[in-house]
Amino acid sequence: MDSLIYWLIAFVALGLFNGVLAGLLGIGGGMVIVPAMIWLAPQLGVPQEHIMHVALGTSMATICFIAISSARSHYRRGSVSTSLLKVLIPGIAIGAFLGTIIAKYMATEWLAWVFSIFAILIGIKLLSGANPQAKGEKVVGQQRLPAGITMGAISSLVGVGGGSLVVPYLLYHKEKLVVAIGTAAACGLPLALTATVGYIVTGWGATSLPANHVGFVYWPAMVAIAIGSMLTAPVGAYLAHKLPTKVIKRIFGVLLIIVAIKIIIEHL
Repeated sequence: MDSLIYWLIAFVALGLFNGVLAGLLGIGGGMVIVPAMIWLAPQLGVPQEHIMHVALGTSMATICFIAISSARSHYRRGSVSTSLLKVLIPGIAIGAFLGTIIAKYMATEWLAWVFSIFAILIGIKLLSGANPQAKGEKVVGQQRLPAGITMGAISSLVGVGGGSLVVPYLLYHKEKLVVAIGTAAACGLPLALTATVGYIVTGWGATSLPANHVGFVYWPAMVAIAIGSMLTAPVGAYLAHKLPTKVIKRIFGVLLIIVAIKIIIEHL
């Protein structure tokens, strides 16, 4: 019991840090939770072959709670496009579940490489501060289903919400930044829910996992991180108007690249 309390305190602290970053930079979730879980999972008794699966599953389950708060906030501000959601959500949900099936058959080393490469790309984007140029056509019709499936699959394979991919995609297709961010936040909920179900289903028969796991989701971490994140996300949003976010984004971008390289080296 004492050990579980210790871990719950550690996970709440991780959630507090994650919430500040999410509110301050719009970057949180997988980019913070997955690296932390990669380090913590072995200490919780997770076998080597399932470390990445548990890290990804727990991250996606945590994002479910964070996405509810974020989507509600953006909806109240009128920055969520329901027409875009109707186009994007079916593909994203399909892709999110498909990504968990792919992950089941990938070794943890390969998943670590996929996450690290993605993290390096996000770090480079944070350093450059660049957004894609609006060269695409408006997002309409079922022809966007493959794009949604691709974004959902990649997101569930690296344990992140929809913002990292959906925002650039919508900006490229000539949507306003505020609409792109709000709609991406709303897409994060069905994405995370579907991926969480996928990681629970695909990990259900993994008998080597320690106690307190539901499939590949370590539920005490999910609850504690979610609580911490939701407490401090408003603080991060407040600080975003007080601190030099461009400088902080570049610092976090460098740290993200360093962490990703470290994960790659450890899995060579």
